[in-house]
This record gives sequence, C-alpha cells and structure tokens, in this order.
Amino acid sequence: MARKAIVDRNIVLQLLKEGKTSQSIAAQFGVSRQAIDLHRKEFIHTGLLPGSGAPLPVATLAPLLVTTPVPPISASTVPSKPLSHSIEPHDVSLDQMIDLIIRAFDALKRIPELEAEMEKYRREYDGLNNKIQQLEEREKKRKEQEARWIHAQNPDVLSNR
Repeated sequence: MARKAIVDRNIVLQLLKEGKTSQSIAAQFGVSRQAIDLHRKEFIHTGLLPGSGAPLPVATLAPLLVTTPVPPISASTVPSKPLSHSIEPHDVSLDQMIDLIIRAFDALKRIPELEAEMEKYRREYDGLNNKIQQLEEREKKRKEQEARWIHAQNPDVLSNR
C-alpha cells in the first residue's frame, strides 16, 4: 500500500495566506503540487482562505482558454439572447483558473476511454446494420419464392406482389 504523506494543514493554510506557491509548499512537505491544490480548494470552499469566492461554473470560464481561432458561427447557431456578462481574466482568481485547468486535464485523460467506447458502439451499429440488410435480403427472396409458388399453384392468377 502506498505511503500517505502527512502535512500540517494549519501550516499549509498559513503558507497559502502568505502567497507561497503550491509547488514550493509541496516541495517543503514532500508531496505533490496536486495534493496542496486539493487543500487550497478545500480552504477556499470552507472560507478559510480569503480572496476567492465559490468557483465559477466551467461553462462561464471556457472563453478564457480559447487560444486557437474559432470558426465563424452561422446564423442558426447564434443564441437568441446576448450574454449578460462576459468574463475577463481579472474577474477570475488564480485558484479558479487552476481548478479549471485541472478539470480540463482530467477531461483530456478520458478522451481515449471515450474514443474506445465510441468505436465499440460504431462496431455494434455496423453489425446491426449488416443484420438488417441480411434480413431485408432474406425477406425479398422469401417474397419472390412465395410469388413463384402462388404462380405455380394457379398459373391463371397474376400476382402483383
């Protein structure tokens, strides 16, 4: 079982209040930066660390991370109501940005898993589509055989099937 490092939360809180970086605090305690960031988030959430409110929703922070050109929006995709408030970098605390970046990297880690799941569903779809085509072909052959059989039984009857 992995060893868990023990940190003094009061010291971590004091160092964060002094403006120390998560990396420098982590190095002092021999833990990862992410471990200190988890403490930071908890302190912010409980109100022990001043200077930040509740984290903003990811959807409102998304415009801050756009670094590549965005394709033009067609008239059909433009929202009917304009956005009431745009987010500027100075509106978002460093802690909120760090939290958003951590979430973004966690989401990126799931991409291979989601691609594999999508490929599985694509294979299932293709297999089911092939079965449907086979069933349609068998139904067509059955109807042709039925029409021939009816015609063989009653040559005078014209079948319009």
